[in-house]
Amino acid sequence: MYKVYFLRKNMKFNLSTLTKTTLSGVAITATLGCLASSADALTLASSSGSWSNVLLDNGITVNPPGGNTVEFLTVGNESQVRWGVPLSDEKSGLGFTGVTSQSFDVGEMFSVGTLRHFNQSVTQPFVTKADLGITLDFITPSVSQTFNFTFDINETINQPPPACPVGNPPCADIVTLPSTFPTETFNIGGVDYTLELLGFRDPVTGEPVKQFVSPENGRPNSATLFAKITTPSEKVPEPTAMVGLGLFGLYLIGRRNQKQKLH
Repeated sequence: MYKVYFLRKNMKFNLSTLTKTTLSGVAITATLGCLASSADALTLASSSGSWSNVLLDNGITVNPPGGNTVEFLTVGNESQVRWGVPLSDEKSGLGFTGVTSQSFDVGEMFSVGTLRHFNQSVTQPFVTKADLGITLDFITPSVSQTFNFTFDINETINQPPPACPVGNPPCADIVTLPSTFPTETFNIGGVDYTLELLGFRDPVTGEPVKQFVSPENGRPNSATLFAKITTPSEKVPEPTAMVGLGLFGLYLIGRRNQKQKLH
């Protein structure tokens, strides 16, 4: 709440000037607010991915170019990691395909790409974890940054329920983002931005979830990965505060001028 002070008769001021000055302050505040809002707009040119640090259930970690039944492939625009000894034609694996140009605001959920899981009948060694490096190439602001995330992979053994109850049909594999998934921070022009990988979009609710259930149905299963970018918000003074401060400043000036005249 602001107090209203009445000025003495000998304290002369121009009401028109006061009005113009106060409104100018409000206009400047509003302009700064608009600039802050427009500065939050981001334009992503494209994204891409690469796999590494593939952890097998025998404790061995495999990196490109591969080995121990693990292969790293590029098929079209998709980066793949494939593993296991196939009982049919294909190995199990994961694939990532990036997105093309899109615009979004800071704090808004956006797609970083599509994850595909190849649930095939294979024998050990199975994969338990894999790192995905996601590179985001921005137009606005002009910057390219790579972020690294780890996926947990549960390759269920094909046994009848209740030994293997997950999925429909049973024995689906599960790709999971850890519940304490770390955020990635980068700096542009002295401002810290944070990328948070939110998860997979639930086909029913549309909300991000941490698990991707992939049934063994003879074809790859896909899920869209979503993230958001945040930055510390800069507080802009409210217009009412600017008006109150302006009136209070005039009051102090008037008091000072009055004291000078008394002396």
